[in-house]
Parts: sequence; structure tokens; C-alpha cells
Amino acid sequence: MIKLEQSLAIIFLLCTTVCGQPDVGDHSELCPGARGHLTIVLPEQRESSRQRSTARLALVQTTELSPVKVFILAGQSNMQGKGAAKTLPWLGEDKAYGHLLKTIQNEDGTWRKRDDVWIDYLGRRGPLDVGFGSEGSEHGPLIGPEYGFGMVAGDHFDEPVLLIKAAWGGKDVAEDFKAPGSGGPGPFYVKTVEHVKDVLKNMGTYFPDLDGRSYEIAGIVWFQGWNDMVDEEKRQAYTANLAQMLRDLRRDLNAPNAPVVIGELGVDGDKAKGNIAEFRNAQAAVAEVPDLKGNVILTRTAPYYDQHAHQLFEDNVWQGPEKQKYYEIASDRPYHYLGSGKIYFLMGHAFGKDMLQLQTKGNDIAQ
Repeated sequence: MIKLEQSLAIIFLLCTTVCGQPDVGDHSELCPGARGHLTIVLPEQRESSRQRSTARLALVQTTELSPVKVFILAGQSNMQGKGAAKTLPWLGEDKAYGHLLKTIQNEDGTWRKRDDVWIDYLGRRGPLDVGFGSEGSEHGPLIGPEYGFGMVAGDHFDEPVLLIKAAWGGKDVAEDFKAPGSGGPGPFYVKTVEHVKDVLKNMGTYFPDLDGRSYEIAGIVWFQGWNDMVDEEKRQAYTANLAQMLRDLRRDLNAPNAPVVIGELGVDGDKAKGNIAEFRNAQAAVAEVPDLKGNVILTRTAPYYDQHAHQLFEDNVWQGPEKQKYYEIASDRPYHYLGSGKIYFLMGHAFGKDMLQLQTKGNDIAQ
């Protein structure tokens, strides 16, 4: 894909060299005898000086490299990603979002790979493709929200996009990601900051295509919550804990106004109740904290939860004689969004759309 993120100047220079006359130029590489402008020699001058004229065409490309748009994707197992890529065709059957399948599936059935979006997931790095979810699945390559998010970002920005993913399973904000301002830092808060800084420092080495560019931390996506949700004390403290973590993360990454998308805990979809419903309220409250309101948003994910696949799980189809019906559209348990590529793609797509809405709010460039 060719993008208009370089500035091209096509300059046609008609260069003339006057014999027997004083040098009128600086012998630039563009044209000897000219200072990068058109030198006009009248016919009388040409005749009187017995000039020999040579018409030359010079093509000059001036390149101004634009900053890389950097997005940080952090959280626990569902940011890692458990969606089996082989289940993505099920997206095509969705009445509301089925049209998106053609945006990610090639004519030969393979999945679209970007040449303008790169990702680093704890040392696994390269152009964005399926397979940047969790490793070691018996169901083949997995995706997390990065695949849908990267498609939206890549289609929108002329500049190159870099996704830096920092996610570990089974982690909470109360302790593991505890902010310095809440009595931390927790070990995985530290790991997140260290990972992001390492990738940014070595961006040109890790991604040769991006060598020589500056970067802009254009946003943060936070998708986490299960391990806080299941504990009453952690659930009650979640709004304050996450708000402080976002403040400190922005500060420590030198991006104090970076837009933030918080992914809703969407397990069970709109049928959720009890602790999950209560936890969603705690998540939503973060975006209403006065000093965060305006460039922090909660993105709903419950609408993308697949109730059909969930019912197959509840009916134990996933482990019965007809289990293939389940594994064509899902691959995991409900707390991992059923391992559905469709769900993970749609959640990431929604994160991307909401992030674009926040871009007009402005953010900080860190170099």
C-alpha cells in the first residue's frame, strides 16, 4: 500500500550555461550554472555570447518523514488475545457486521497482513497479521484486539502505525498493575513502562522500516478486569485504582494527555448481572473522573458477545459428539470471550473507532 505520507516536489529546471560569461550560479547538484531557479537568457544574449544551451530535466524528491503513530495496548489475558483466527469466517454471518469480513480476508481465504502497521508484543514483532495473540493454542494462530484495532488505525492514518502490546494473563490493577500513586509500582506496571520505553528507544532497530523517524504516543488502550471483578474489595476500589494508574502511566511515558480507551468487560454480553454488571459501572466511572473526563472513554464490548456460541457452550456441545459445531465459531471458555475471532476482531475494531474520536482532543508528542 502506497501512502501519501511523504512530501514530493517535482521541479523542472531549464538550465542554461553561458560560455564566456561570468559564472552565474553556485554549481549546485540540480543544475550547474543555476541556483535552483530558472535562468532566462534573451535571444540577443544567446547570439552575442555564442551560447551553447542544454535543456535538462531534474527530478528532486524532498522527503520529510512523518512521526510514527504509536498506540499502547495493555491489560491481562483478553488483551493477550484468545480468538482463534480459524473462527474469523463466522464474522461473515453477522447481520450487523458481516460486511467487515471482506476487509480482512483475501480472495484466497488468507488473512490480510498490513505493510503500514507494525506490532511488538513482548518481543514478538513484525507487520500486523493474525497470530499476535497468545501462543501455544491447539486451535492455531490467535488474535487479540490488536488485529481489529490495527486495521482501523492503518486505514485511517497516512503515517506508519506501531502497536506496542504489554499484556499478561491473570493480573489485577489492585496489586499487579498498581500505580506508584496508589502505593506501587506493581511489578507489571513496571514491566509495561519498561517494555514501552525499550521499544521506543530501539524502534529503528526492531523495525528497520521505521528507522530515522520520530514518534507520537497517540493513545492507550486498556483492556483488563476479570481478576479485580471477582474480588469484592478490589472491585470497589477499581475506579480509583485505574484512574491513578492511567495518570501515572501517562506521566511515566511522557504523554500526559494521551487519549485512553478502556475496554468494557463484556463477558455474558447484555445479559450480564451481579459482579460483572457492577464492575462495568466501576469501569465507566473512570471516564467521568474530572481530570480524566474528555479524553478517556469506555468502549462497550457487550454488544459483540456471541450469544449463539455461548449457548453452545452452556449446552456442552463443545465437548460432545457435535463439538465441531462449536469449534467452527469458538475455541475457549466464556471468560475468554469464547475464543471467538469474531468477538476479538469486533472489540478491537470498536476500540479503534473510539480512539479516532478522541484524536481531535489532541495529544502529546514524545520523542
